[in-house]
Amino acid sequence: MLRAMSEPREPFSAGAVARQLDYCTFCPKMCRHACPVSTASGRETYIPQAKMDRANQLRLGRSRWTTEATDPLWACTGCRHCTMYCDHGNEPGLVLLSARAAAVAHGAPHPALAGYSERFRAREQRLSAQLQAGFGEHLASEGELGLWPGCDAIDKGSADVAATLALLARVGLDHVKLVEAPQACAGYPLLAAGHRDLFRWHAGRVATALRGFRRVAIGCSACLYAIRAQYAAEGVSLRTEVVAIADLLAPAAGNLACPLVRKSVYYHDPCYHARYNGVVEAPRRALAQLAEVRELAWNRSDTECCGGGGLLPKTMPMVADQMSKRRLAEVHAQGGGMVVTSCATCAFMLARNAPPSVEVANLATAMAKLSETPFTPPAPPPDDEA
Repeated sequence: MLRAMSEPREPFSAGAVARQLDYCTFCPKMCRHACPVSTASGRETYIPQAKMDRANQLRLGRSRWTTEATDPLWACTGCRHCTMYCDHGNEPGLVLLSARAAAVAHGAPHPALAGYSERFRAREQRLSAQLQAGFGEHLASEGELGLWPGCDAIDKGSADVAATLALLARVGLDHVKLVEAPQACAGYPLLAAGHRDLFRWHAGRVATALRGFRRVAIGCSACLYAIRAQYAAEGVSLRTEVVAIADLLAPAAGNLACPLVRKSVYYHDPCYHARYNGVVEAPRRALAQLAEVRELAWNRSDTECCGGGGLLPKTMPMVADQMSKRRLAEVHAQGGGMVVTSCATCAFMLARNAPPSVEVANLATAMAKLSETPFTPPAPPPDDEA
């Protein structure tokens, strides 16, 4: 039975973790069908019950903390679809983050994430410099309203950043400035990699960078949740209000002229927006001003994952890509069309796995194209890794 969503619990206390692990261990696997990783991989060891049971055996000392034993802990995007079908409201996507942190503490990180803390730091430096080079005139350290594109938008979707700025300017929000900071990511990947202490330190730095703005819009669904909920769970206070970019575009979309011929577009709900952040209707309202919005079979809080969460593209890249392909197969079967999403990571994952019949666009880019709002992407850096 599909379960109504409530605010996700933060299951990091020992008692809460133990209770959820026990409940899942002895569960008759009622949420098996809801795990996109096990479905795409075809592996029984990756269903939610099996992953939670493995974490429980490790917790109880019945299994050693080895790379082989901890492998199932990483087969999760944190999409929270299993929770939708859990009568107990268990949160495997969050509990497994705790298990990953324990694996790292026991010297058993995922092999694909070796040296991840240094890799994360180097990427932050590269992307911060990339944002400065491409959008230096739009950067500011303080203001009424700031824009935090997110690391994937800077790295692989600079055109989306340009489209967002152009669209905001057209609807009268030309005072919006990109947040100038040495960080490009809000830190969710550090949690997904099992580096909880580093995440706490990084969160403090991001909170300081955002302090100069009263309100900030962010383009990554997972990092939006991290800022709103997981910062506080780690004792990091944030005075700035943080919203999704869709929350800015929805009320402003009425200022855009409706095209004479309305194109039909599909909307893909990012998992973290639909099941953590409550960002469901805002992107639809924004798109509906310019196009006929069509729904995928799995939508809203019952959406399917694109494969971009939980660092799955690094730990299980082929499975992550297969999840994106599965998500777009429905559109391809209907003859193709445009698929719009409101998360930079989702946009990247879907776009790189889209068949020729399917066009994928981030929300702001789609709205800019549909409203004929011109924008000019910055030139890619010489060492562009997109």
